[in-house]
Amino acid sequence: MKSPDQPAPSPIGEEQELHKRCLSLLSTLPSPPPTSLLRRKWPSITTSCNRLVSTLPSLPLSNPLSLPLLSSLLASLSHIHSLSSQPPTGKLQLQSELSSLATTLDGLASDADLLVSSGGGSSENDIVSRLQVGPISSRLEALDSLLLDKATMSASCLQSAVPSLLKLLEPSASFEAREKAVSAFAKLSLSESCHHVITSGEVGPALVIHLSRILDSGTGATAAIENACTILQTLTLVKENAMALASRGGVGPLLEICHAGTPSAQASAASVLGNLAQVETIRPYFVDENGIPTLINLSYIGTPVAKDNAIGCLCNLAGPTEDELQDLKITLFKEGALDCIKSYLELQVQEDRDWNLEGAIGLLRHLASFRYIAEIITNNGFVPYVVSALDSTKLKVRIEAARAIAELAVTGRIVKEICESIPKLVRMLEGKVSEEREASVKALACLMHASGYRRIFRKDEGGIVNVVQLLDPLVGDVEKKYPVSVLLSLSQSRKCRKQMVAAGACGYLRGSLATQVEAKKLLECLGRGRILGVFPRV
Repeated sequence: MKSPDQPAPSPIGEEQELHKRCLSLLSTLPSPPPTSLLRRKWPSITTSCNRLVSTLPSLPLSNPLSLPLLSSLLASLSHIHSLSSQPPTGKLQLQSELSSLATTLDGLASDADLLVSSGGGSSENDIVSRLQVGPISSRLEALDSLLLDKATMSASCLQSAVPSLLKLLEPSASFEAREKAVSAFAKLSLSESCHHVITSGEVGPALVIHLSRILDSGTGATAAIENACTILQTLTLVKENAMALASRGGVGPLLEICHAGTPSAQASAASVLGNLAQVETIRPYFVDENGIPTLINLSYIGTPVAKDNAIGCLCNLAGPTEDELQDLKITLFKEGALDCIKSYLELQVQEDRDWNLEGAIGLLRHLASFRYIAEIITNNGFVPYVVSALDSTKLKVRIEAARAIAELAVTGRIVKEICESIPKLVRMLEGKVSEEREASVKALACLMHASGYRRIFRKDEGGIVNVVQLLDPLVGDVEKKYPVSVLLSLSQSRKCRKQMVAAGACGYLRGSLATQVEAKKLLECLGRGRILGVFPRV
């Protein structure tokens, strides 16, 4: 009997004993018995055991995960010896035991490899190891640690954890495991440095499959659905993942979430749908699912973020398409898209918050590509909002506003509010981003067909100089046809011609632009001082 004063055994003593016994059983691994079924299954068992022979001596016994691994391994090795000496008489029972044993040993060999490679040195490695090794209860505890850890884990450790998290999303896993795994993936998706971990390789398509099942589960799994939508916002930025989600019927459930989900889920689902709507081949799904009325309704009743995302999705639906008839734009117009934009813009004036007008102005721009709709837009008070957006501190909003002006400029008449945009467009010509400069000079080129707009432009002292500077070959990524068009439209004025020559237009026109027909016309006009009688429209 042990004395009360006898010290307790060392915490690592049990691991050492189990380790010693496992090594002993591995060294005396029996040969395959004569039974034909055993001989067929034995190679896979032997392969796993050989892996363990090379790995087990280096197993870090101080790692708390070593004890359950060694316990399971000892039971499996003992089972091998017993099967070799006295196999069951029933063939089906023997086959079942062999298959289970082979699977168990393969998993234990993989777990041992992981523990040896990780070493269990850091808390991050420990969490990753616990996600991959041991019973499901231990893995869920590790998952809780991951979810509670406020610090962002390193990308390499997260990448190591992803395969284990994917296994917890499989249909065979419990609802609790799936819900926690989705929460962990949602945490990863919120960190930009980890986006590549869940979108690259085979992880993205696998996640799409699992998350599609969650979306189909209905509103009962509220937290899981919210997190699934959060992950899909990142996943569907990749076109292939967006197409995979749509092909699995993801548009319908996402629209249902926009209709009846929680406020948070509605905002996220609308964002996912916006990503899907960027892919032209996916847009017909929205019509099939009657999604446009749902999105328009959300733009009225949703949270501010949900409204932004719903408008953004409608903008993408109306985006460029190879279909010349552009049926989706007509459908959007008939369903009341202009009314929802007007309500959205009016609310922007009433509420003091940082509005994202890119979607609303972009949707106006796409709809205005139809001359009939453009007339309605100019006649119903939308233009002041567009002109005001040219002053936005957000680059993308200014670019969309300039592009919208270009579409509205072809209505065939002078619009007082559009006149106010010309000085702002001239200032945008000085922008540092080529996309902004091109959007503004294209808008000006569209406006210069009307004499009223030309008169206002000529009053701006920096207008011609800024346009001429865009002819410089060093100003890349700006289509030269737009500044040439602006200058050609103004070349009937002697004063304007002098300004063009003084700004160096002739040198640029004789250079890389010499082969362009319009550039030749402009150079001839500047060189001879003649006034052109015909001015092209853009």
